[in-house]
Amino acid sequence: MNKTTVQAGLGVLLVYLGYHALAGEQGLASWRELQVEVDTLEQERDALLARRDALSRDVERLLPGSLDLDLVEELARTKLHYAYPDDLVIALPDQTPDRSTS
Repeated sequence: MNKTTVQAGLGVLLVYLGYHALAGEQGLASWRELQVEVDTLEQERDALLARRDALSRDVERLLPGSLDLDLVEELARTKLHYAYPDDLVIALPDQTPDRSTS
């Protein structure tokens, strides 16, 4: 083999490896996409952990040893639509847009 053939072979090999290092399945472009996905999933995890902590605090406030009567009343009024007999209840019309006219 002459020197030119070896150099051409090494050049082709270098181009091949360079292409796969940048654009291949495990290349730099794929790594960047995976980093974006990791960041998104970490943000989602953090939001879920914060939500779990908030729910844990609410559950703690509802346990028999540390029952928070204000929270019980708030939940009864908002979730179960309870009201005292002397409360004035005002029914509002449905606020959802009517899509049948379009």
